[in-house]
Amino acid sequence: MTIKKILFTLVFLIISAFVLTPDSYAVFNITAQPTEGGFDLRFGSIAPSDFKTVKEILLTVNSDIGKQYRIMQRVVAPIKSSDGTEISKEQFRMYPLVNSNSKGTLLYRDETPVSDFDTIFYTSNATGDNDSMRLVYTITPKENQVPGSYFGRIAIILSPVESNQDQVVITFNVYVQLSGSGVPIVEVSTGSSSKRLFLSSKLMQKKDDVSLVEPISILFKIRTPAGGTYRIYQALENSALTSSEGKDFDLTKILFSAVGGQKGRLAKEGDLKPASGSMLVYVSDAIGSPDEFEIVLKPSNDFKIQTTGQYRGKLNYVIEMDRTAGKKSDQIESFEFVVEIVPLFDIYAFSGEKEGVFLNFGEVSYKTGPKTSDVDIYVESNMGRPYQVIQKVSSVLVNKAGDKIPVQDFTVSVLDPDAKEEPQEKLAEAQSVKEGETIIYSSGPEGEGAHFKATYRLVMKPDTRGGSYSTQIGYSLSMN
Repeated sequence: MTIKKILFTLVFLIISAFVLTPDSYAVFNITAQPTEGGFDLRFGSIAPSDFKTVKEILLTVNSDIGKQYRIMQRVVAPIKSSDGTEISKEQFRMYPLVNSNSKGTLLYRDETPVSDFDTIFYTSNATGDNDSMRLVYTITPKENQVPGSYFGRIAIILSPVESNQDQVVITFNVYVQLSGSGVPIVEVSTGSSSKRLFLSSKLMQKKDDVSLVEPISILFKIRTPAGGTYRIYQALENSALTSSEGKDFDLTKILFSAVGGQKGRLAKEGDLKPASGSMLVYVSDAIGSPDEFEIVLKPSNDFKIQTTGQYRGKLNYVIEMDRTAGKKSDQIESFEFVVEIVPLFDIYAFSGEKEGVFLNFGEVSYKTGPKTSDVDIYVESNMGRPYQVIQKVSSVLVNKAGDKIPVQDFTVSVLDPDAKEEPQEKLAEAQSVKEGETIIYSSGPEGEGAHFKATYRLVMKPDTRGGSYSTQIGYSLSMN
């Protein structure tokens, strides 16, 4: 009795296990076979002058689960060379061949880039019948393609729509050999990856604030040997950066330098003035070796005193190749260039090395004779309008006892003005320092900035009472 019971239980368990897993032998798979044989997608060697290269894969789906399914693809490993250069999505495309299937629906008729996202290209009929189709993959040559051996991997995914059946994923390798055209491939980029170059004087509120302005950095990477000397030039379109009022920016206020260039020669540092024509920035070696270098553009110390406004233009970069039939030039990059000059109308006074007005005549008497004390005055203006420097005096020189020094004994004159234009008025001859406001300098018609010395002279008469005399002197600007 015991033996029969055990045998019955074993048989029952085996039958139950078989009944509970009816889908154990369900068929749900896909195969991918390149039509030219093998297991990889090999495009061979492709030159820029070649036609579009086409390769096909035959997909076959076997399914008896009775449920609808979809087929999708995605890039598992980008197709790239050993140095990390990727084939662009626009260059590598695919499409299902129309009418190559018999049951379901092909979703694409036109070429579409092969993406790293899941791209559904086929949906079966409602009952998920077996089907097959052809996928066409294309690579379109480009004039500036980077030569090298490229490798990547693509996945084809068979996915049920309303079933617990697992997805089926197959992968295949992609190989491409790109060759060059004999023209160097030049990659030009900025630190911000923007096609817009921008310099502003906004942070330059004091004479030593140039360091606060972020310089423009333009990076050049020459990827392939040219087989001969090449040159890179920079040039401003229409020769200038121009404001909406039609005023040209002074290009000497933008400094130029270049670093790197281990194989060729870089232009010497200077300013951007030569770019109003055609400015040579780089010359390769005799065989046109690959190289890398960086161009830096930054404001000069007097950048902020350019007439206020926004100046716009285009900075173009051109490569010139030496050929047997002569020289050939091609534009390789173009940037929008914007220079912003914010309004500036400031005055600074320095007594020696100290900022401010501090007149110190020391001990003055009839016996010591006249004494002088200077104030250096700097005017910074980019308003493009004439202005006046006004001296403000709180009172005549007076001591605690109320004794005053006669105004004719305390005088001021303006010496050696340094400006780009002749001032309309200056105190070339000494005048009394009077209480209140006095114009001591009037700019030229363009209101250019200026630097001059205000020299104060004090004379003591025999009858002047001793003591410590003082007053307050300041300066202001007034625009005409």
